[in-house]
Amino acid sequence: MKLIGVACLVFLVVIKAQAQGGMELGIRGGGTFTHGYTVIPAQTLSPGLELPRIRNSNNGIGIGYFGSLWVRKHYDRFFLQAEISYSSLVLKQKAPIERIDVAAAKEFGVNLPNIQPGTLYARLNTTTEPTLTSLNIPLFIGKRGHEGKWRVYGGPTFLFTIKAEAARTASGQVEASASLPSFTLSEISDQVDLTNADQAGILQVKTFNFGAEFGAGVTLLKRLEVDVRYGLPVGGVFNDSGITGFIGYATLTLGYKLAHF
Repeated sequence: MKLIGVACLVFLVVIKAQAQGGMELGIRGGGTFTHGYTVIPAQTLSPGLELPRIRNSNNGIGIGYFGSLWVRKHYDRFFLQAEISYSSLVLKQKAPIERIDVAAAKEFGVNLPNIQPGTLYARLNTTTEPTLTSLNIPLFIGKRGHEGKWRVYGGPTFLFTIKAEAARTASGQVEASASLPSFTLSEISDQVDLTNADQAGILQVKTFNFGAEFGAGVTLLKRLEVDVRYGLPVGGVFNDSGITGFIGYATLTLGYKLAHF
């Protein structure tokens, strides 16, 4: 609730600062389309027990949703636009792990009792589908042409995380040992709260982040607008700076001008 109050205050200040001339007020809604990958460095879980380096590769476009309230102020050569938006970003990922100590595989929900480190090793196929829900405040500067029929714009965006969760699955094959033949691990599924340090561990996400967005739009029938945008979280989404990778998101939205004054 505090985040929503801060966002509304910023939005009202922007409106007041722009209210010296004519401006437009509207709403917008549509879908988000996310792609990218994540590289998690090797981690020492305990003396002699290590979680190997993991590269979560893209496993298709993740589809989420987007909704916003916006205000736009026009000048002779450019316009300024501020928004409050609520969105979800979904990133589908997969990571084959060629060899992992079964005692370390508990990080993926694999739990074989009475297994000492160095006793059994497995090959795992893992998938994750994290969903990040956030309140965003983008601030754009742009240019329009053809009597306002088209627009291009860009600027910073400030993202406040409301909820972040990841659905995970893991399955695999345990190697044969001196006392056991090889056997298959049934698929295991769980849900992780990525804002909770105890559950997420190294994958805990930031509660605040910033990024950059660029877009273009066309105006139809005076009040309808269609916009396409592309954005990047410049500061990274994880608290741990050792995690690297890339995440990009596009939005396709339909807007409606509520007022012009």
